[in-house]
Amino acid sequence: MERNYTVSTQINRPVSEVFSAVIDRHVMEKYFTTRSSSSLIEGQKIDWYWQHWGENSVFVNRIIENELIELTLDSKNWAKTDPGYDVIVIFEFEDLGTGSTRLSISEKGWKSDADGLKASHENCGGWQHMADCLKVWLEHGIDLR
Repeated sequence: MERNYTVSTQINRPVSEVFSAVIDRHVMEKYFTTRSSSSLIEGQKIDWYWQHWGENSVFVNRIIENELIELTLDSKNWAKTDPGYDVIVIFEFEDLGTGSTRLSISEKGWKSDADGLKASHENCGGWQHMADCLKVWLEHGIDLR
């Protein structure tokens, strides 16, 4: 299945630190979510809560340490489409060999109808915001939210 989009950024921190900041709920709550039901654990459903957006769930399909995190979200649960369908979110971590990491976030599975296109564009902006907030948090300790 072709990816709907990919966003990426270079974070000037080692890949293990960037990976951990996405997995660990306590770190994620410093730059992305208001709270999370759990750190990301393969095979688990995780509830993310944002003060201004409410609660959304993801299912953790696969984790390869320091390389990949794959999640599934339900487009209806995320208030994007009705009826709902699964969308795959892929986080890829590339060690740039200089103490820096390229984080890429992709989604695949959005339908090409008006609702699917609108939803994919909204999520694209949301994941880019998450990546930017993570970068600034890890590099400077600043919460951009």
